[in-house]
Order: sequence, then C-alpha cells, then structure tokens
Amino acid sequence: MHLMKFSIRFLSFLLALMGPLILSLPAGAQEKNDGVRLVCLNIGKADCMLLLYGDDAWLIDTGYEHTYPALETMLSQYAVRRLNGVILTHCHEDHEGGMAQLAASDIAVDGWYAPAIYYDVKDAKHPARLAAKERNAQVTWLEAGAVLPVSSDAAFTVLGPLQVNTDNENNNSLVMHFSSPHGSILFAGDMKEEEEEDLIRAGMLKPAQVLKVGHHGDNKATSQALLRIVQPKVAVILTHSFEEQDTPSIAALRRLNDAGCAYIVSQNVHDAILVTLDQGAVNVADISWGHVPAVPEGLTLSLDLANDLAIIENTGASPVNLEGMRLYSSKGKDTLTLPAYILAPGEQYFIGSRSTKGDYHLLFDKKRVWHESKRDMAILYDPYGRALFRTDNGFKE
Repeated sequence: MHLMKFSIRFLSFLLALMGPLILSLPAGAQEKNDGVRLVCLNIGKADCMLLLYGDDAWLIDTGYEHTYPALETMLSQYAVRRLNGVILTHCHEDHEGGMAQLAASDIAVDGWYAPAIYYDVKDAKHPARLAAKERNAQVTWLEAGAVLPVSSDAAFTVLGPLQVNTDNENNNSLVMHFSSPHGSILFAGDMKEEEEEDLIRAGMLKPAQVLKVGHHGDNKATSQALLRIVQPKVAVILTHSFEEQDTPSIAALRRLNDAGCAYIVSQNVHDAILVTLDQGAVNVADISWGHVPAVPEGLTLSLDLANDLAIIENTGASPVNLEGMRLYSSKGKDTLTLPAYILAPGEQYFIGSRSTKGDYHLLFDKKRVWHESKRDMAILYDPYGRALFRTDNGFKE
C-alpha cells in the first residue's frame, strides 16, 4: 500500500518534470528518429533494452529464456533485422536467458560483447561465447576504459567492473556510459554497493541524464553517493514486485526522490518504456505494441497443488484461442507452449503433469511441476511475450 502511494506521488512529479507521460502509444508511432531512443521491455524482474540511434540498433541484455517472445516482438515493432551489437552485462538468467534463441534466429548481429571480468560461470559455458559460436563469431571482451563507437558522434564507454567479485556476480556487471549530442545514459547492469564503491573511488562515474537503475531497484544499489555524481534527471527501474518482492525498494525510491530524480518502473507500463533524448530534452512514454492482437481479457490462472494442476479460466465475455501461449513455472524453470484451443467464456482449461489424476487437457512431460513447500510462481504469457496473469502456490520465499 505504501509503495502504491509512493509511486502515485512520483508519477505526478514525473509529469511535472517531463510533460505528459504518453499512454498506449503504439511502438514507432509519432516517434522522432533523429534523437536517441531507448526501449526497455516490461518482462518482470529482467533486463532487455534496445538502443536506437540513427540507423544503428544495439541490444543490451536479453531477459529470461521464457520471455524471449517479448524480445522478438520488440525487434519486429521497430523493424530491426540487424543489430550492430548484442551486449551482455553479466551471466544471470534474467539478463542472458534469450541469448541462445537470438543466436538461433535470423536476426543479423554484427558483434557480441560481454565483460572480460566474470566469475560464476565456466568459460566454455559462457552464454555470450555460446551465442557467438552459434554464428561462427567471437566475443569482444570488454574492460574498463574500452570505447564502443555507435556513430561518428556517439559511443558507449565501459566504466566497470574494475576487479572480479567472487561473492556476487551482480558486482561483475558491465557498467557503461552512453554519450551523444542529444544526451547521455548510465547503464548500471545489476551492480550493487560494492561495485559502485569501486567505481566511485576510481573516479569512473560521470553525470548522465538517464540512469538505468542497478539491480532492479534493490535496496543495496543506487547509493546517495552514486546519485550525487551522476545527477540523473530520469531513472528507469526494470522489475516486477510480484516476481522480486523487495523491488523496487522504498529506500531506493526515496534516494531517487532526495536526488531530485524522477523514476518510472517497468511493471507500471504496458509493453515497454520508451525514453527519448533529443537535443538535451528527456521524454518518457508508455508503449503498447501496435500490429499485434490486443491482450485477451478475462483469463485467470490458479494452481491446484493436490492434483498438480494449473487451471486457466476464461472469465471474460468472448472466446479466447490459447494457441502459442506459454505457461511458466519459476521453481522448476519449466515452460509449456499451449496448442490451439478455443476457451469459451466460463470454461476452464486444465494443465497437469504425470502425477495428475483425473481429467486434464494438456500435460507437462514431468513427474511433478508445482512445488509443494517453496514459493513457485506461475505466469501465463501470450504469444507476444506479454504476461497475462501471475499467481503462485501460496508459499513465501
């Protein structure tokens, strides 16, 4: 309740600072192409961003494996068939999960990039290395001080990591400063206090108008010291409180408030956040995808643990085709794609496992799916990667 009040108050601050927050703007509609555009997907507690500048397109992180359809939809919406670069900030599943599917797609990729410093992954299993290998390419390993040109007047500068952290792979996150004549962005990856302190001591941080907040708005990131140096006007937080219940933290939001920085959280928009930089002006829009069917209304999802069933119900007034929808279990990391089935109003659709007894429409090929003692989230996605319904098994983390 407190978080909701806090968010509403800061939405007013955001409107006052930047002008209208555009709701339900179809991707590409009314967008100027001569500035910098940063598209940040609403895919839960995960990072996937598309930076567009002129004719260039750069992808920063790829979200989860099970949210890859949303990445595909984003590229389609912006007619991107070629990426100048794919940049992986660090080796966690909510950042690298879509790498393999992207490598197997028909999207052209000019370069694959990742931090030279990493710890919690074997060299041969590094997701950037595997993705590049799929394309018979090599990874460019980035170290602090490296510059990636985007055009004749824009570039990414790598600020960190400066040293390996063997306690938390988040603190091995690639941290980059993007600069252009239109404005600048600090991409903080998932860095937490320890990496922030390293960069501050080394004098690596510099002002940026836009901050992609570190570690999904966790309390152990985005310190007052960082904000004093960076002085962002707008902060983007990529998370969903249902999936990571302590994000965005009230403390982090207060620090942004105290620094005079407006913020926007991905869970509060439709399909994506669009940040534009144009001749020093910063604008933010809530993007809804065009050229795809509207989100079906009235679908709900519940779990029957005793029978290991997921139950999709159509509580709306119109029939819904389930074809291509995905059901995801967070504990087992299981994803099931649904076949064509017209679910009538008031009808239920039962998805079980090999331990399910009684009637069902579809089965996971697994002895049991839903965890009986630890929190397990069930998320239903449409074919375009949009989360239709979230629920869990009733247990706490």
